[in-house]
Amino acid sequence: MRASPGTSAARPWAVAIAMSAAAAIGVAARQPSAASVELNAVIDAGLVRPARGSAPTGDARATAAALLTRLQAIDASALSFDENVDRRFLQTILIGRLVSAPAGQPMGDAAYTRMLREQDLLPYDAASLWAFAHAEFDATVRQLESLARQIDPAKTWQQIANEVKADHPDALRMIEAHQQVVDKARAHIVAKDLMTLPWPETCTVVRRVPTAGNNPYYGSFSGATARPPGPDGTLRGEWQINPFDPSWDATKAHDYLVEHDWGVILVTAPHETYGGHHVQIMYQMHNPRRLRQSQSTSMFSEGWGLYNEQLFQETGFFPDEKIHLRQLQLRLWRIARVIYDSGLQTGRMTRDEAVALMIDRVGFLRWAAEDEVDSAIARPGYFIGYYMGYSEIMKMRDEYRRARGSAFTLKDFHDRLLAIGSMPPTLMRDALMHDAGR
Repeated sequence: MRASPGTSAARPWAVAIAMSAAAAIGVAARQPSAASVELNAVIDAGLVRPARGSAPTGDARATAAALLTRLQAIDASALSFDENVDRRFLQTILIGRLVSAPAGQPMGDAAYTRMLREQDLLPYDAASLWAFAHAEFDATVRQLESLARQIDPAKTWQQIANEVKADHPDALRMIEAHQQVVDKARAHIVAKDLMTLPWPETCTVVRRVPTAGNNPYYGSFSGATARPPGPDGTLRGEWQINPFDPSWDATKAHDYLVEHDWGVILVTAPHETYGGHHVQIMYQMHNPRRLRQSQSTSMFSEGWGLYNEQLFQETGFFPDEKIHLRQLQLRLWRIARVIYDSGLQTGRMTRDEAVALMIDRVGFLRWAAEDEVDSAIARPGYFIGYYMGYSEIMKMRDEYRRARGSAFTLKDFHDRLLAIGSMPPTLMRDALMHDAGR
């Protein structure tokens, strides 16, 4: 499972990273402008946050507002292209701190729209996002219905999805089953030449240890930043899966197994491991720009994960159309997140309506639907990053393909995008197209 660093000077990722590093060195070698000095000072101040679980010092909103005022006073014309991208990225971070609502309280239309336009840099207000999400949901249901007719005209898409969910690994070998698919996902990236793995690395599936408070019903991904490299420098990611407990009653055992089917494992492994979070996190660790190395947005990181689910469908990783249908069902879930995040935060939808949407239209079990909706309520704006980020990455890919013409490859697109950072899609697109001719 280890990748050796590439040696070819022509590799796009190497070119992109080397160019960024060279630019950073060039800036350091000359006397920085007053605008550059002030930008770095505001970045330093903006990166200072209270430790997790500790009481915040001072008024967080007042601090963010003061830093935003300083940032907006900087002469953007005196900054380099990359500095200006950093300036705009930091501005989105500070605005995010300003628009956040107290825990448990809805944001309201005005704050939600400001989040979309000024933090996520999306071309929507709350009402148009609500309408867009409904249209995308209905279009995806039509895709599911069409695919179901191809698989078995006598069955609905929900019936076929439930058949897929009934096919699961041996309950007591769930960790090993996940590792098997992770290894296949890595081999797929290499065989299809989809993206570069520049550093020695491993991604291991392990048993997740429960923590205090709410725990995800499936598991979680822990990137290479969460643990030191191995003795030989190997970067180590972990996909932490909740194990099966033989002491569970029949109902709980059934619920666990139908949510850990082969279909969801095949679709989710590319999202979490190769080439999703595991790969993206390693690139972010090596970003030469300090702000982009330390800061990330779900609008790209989770969008990138969902993009990889589609990428692996397009490049032949899934064994049959039933797994493709499961993939579309999981995408429908991510679109539903946009509906109920925008709905719950602006009063267009109640919690009960959101739970019903997940049960009746997406196919979740009640307890899983309730956990899912409550997670969204606790993290306004986070879960829209999956589908909205995915949608924007697909648009970027089309635009980059047109710009590169016959020189376009998926590997070049992926490597260049990953080397830029994890920022709102508008900033990712501007940086990508700025370098498109290089």
